[in-house]
Amino acid sequence: MQILIFNCGSSSQGFKLYEVSAGGQAARVVVSGKAKNVATPTRAGGAVDWAMGGESGSRPADLATHRLAAREILRMLGEKDLRPDVVGHRFVHGGTFFDRTTKIDPEVMERLKKCLPFAPIHNPNSYSVIEVCAEELPAAAQYAVFDTAFHAGMPAAAREYAIPRGLAGQHGFRKYGFHGLSYQYVAARTAELMGRPLAGLKLILCHLGTGGSSVAAVKDGKSLDTSMGYSPLPGLVMSTRCGDIDAEIVLEMVRGGLSPDEVSRVLNNQSGLIGLSGFSSNLEEIIAEAEKGSAACQLAYDVYTQRLKLYLGAYTWLLNGADAIVFTDDVGLKAWKLREKVCAEAQNLGVELDLAANRAACGPEAARVSSASSHTQVWAVPTDEEGVMLKEILALVEVG
Repeated sequence: MQILIFNCGSSSQGFKLYEVSAGGQAARVVVSGKAKNVATPTRAGGAVDWAMGGESGSRPADLATHRLAAREILRMLGEKDLRPDVVGHRFVHGGTFFDRTTKIDPEVMERLKKCLPFAPIHNPNSYSVIEVCAEELPAAAQYAVFDTAFHAGMPAAAREYAIPRGLAGQHGFRKYGFHGLSYQYVAARTAELMGRPLAGLKLILCHLGTGGSSVAAVKDGKSLDTSMGYSPLPGLVMSTRCGDIDAEIVLEMVRGGLSPDEVSRVLNNQSGLIGLSGFSSNLEEIIAEAEKGSAACQLAYDVYTQRLKLYLGAYTWLLNGADAIVFTDDVGLKAWKLREKVCAEAQNLGVELDLAANRAACGPEAARVSSASSHTQVWAVPTDEEGVMLKEILALVEVG
């Protein structure tokens, strides 16, 4: 059986096609890759990177939408005579409708549609990819796997907003948290790398992507708190999202004549790095331009770093000290300059980088980047959201 996993981000679309043996006891990756710069304002064009059987390549493509990215990926798989039997989709926000992996049917599609406003630059993308797969692979069963599930057991003190209880209950206003699939994998993988059981470990996990980014405080493998909330908008400064903002600013924009949809576009699509710099939503491009002397890009870089430091400090306090700080996803793994900038003045908090190890850790392998004397270890650990999704789906699929 072939199972295709689609991992739809705000500006990217990862995919892995697995060949699963009878009984589902073993799975191997047949082809993997990522559509990059999807529907996002960067200086680079869209492309689908892929790897298969020791070979790899990159296909330039029009990736103006995630729907186009999905068609391009399916076209590429078809050219390689690969046709999935099952497709799994990362669906960022299940709201109050979903708290576990679910097989998609027409009734589920209607409930998924009700979830679209909860994550306006994620859920509609995933929904469109599900529609493309239904058109292109009508015989394939499809499943939705939800990022919010990992944070479902978050303590009430972290979960609840200080607004009237009746209003919160009526609309489901609470912190849901995101990047749960990544956190689930990275927490377990970090424990393995440290040679310690997950139970008893206190971790601060930084999922820093080319689109969305968040931080989570994780104890004993469970979420205590996370920077994203009811939607993926709050928390860190992101590529095109503002992160934390005074709610009165939103009210002023509405009073000034902007509609709710217009405010959403400003905060979700025109803010963050692109809003601060006016140059790019890509942190790597921002850093390079800042080093050339761009004051606007330097400001964007500094604000991005400041916000990340604030959450690292808060979660260190919440956990009463962390055993490890872990960076993951594209920016977290590759941006050694960011890791160095963030950790440069944290020695009194027990964080000390090994500068050479940190600069060398820019590839796909997990690496400890802190010094031997650092009280809190610092790691760069690749995530595997697709692997977590595969396990979730295999628990529901009968593999013949």
